[in-house]
Amino acid sequence: MPKTAAILTLFGLALLTGGMVFFGAIVAPLVFTQLPPDIAGPFIRRMFPFYYAYLTATALLATIGYALRRQRVSMLVSAGIIAVTLFLWFWLIPELDALRLAGNAAGFARGHTFSVWVNFAQLIAGLWLLQRAAV
Repeated sequence: MPKTAAILTLFGLALLTGGMVFFGAIVAPLVFTQLPPDIAGPFIRRMFPFYYAYLTATALLATIGYALRRQRVSMLVSAGIIAVTLFLWFWLIPELDALRLAGNAAGFARGHTFSVWVNFAQLIAGLWLLQRAAV
């Protein structure tokens, strides 16, 4: 079981961090530079449920691996990534959509900036966990 747990942990974390980097560094910039704004915004909004489901699933793999390895601190950090992802997915993104639809550009900008920083913090946490799991 220890080998299976280690594989689950590393696989989940590698997919989690790789997916976050790919979305933030490749997908989002490419969408917003190659598509007109009236298409790019709705397109990227349609991607968020898939993105957050992906983050939740990959962090869950890592969390299960940590639980099997009885590494409680890392398990809690990984579970925290899941909790924050669910917060973003089910609360913040709908809130940002409501601000955008209401024409509240300043509120949307603040919320978007907040979501970017939270996503960055999740990436740092994932990289920290990956570094700990790899040694």
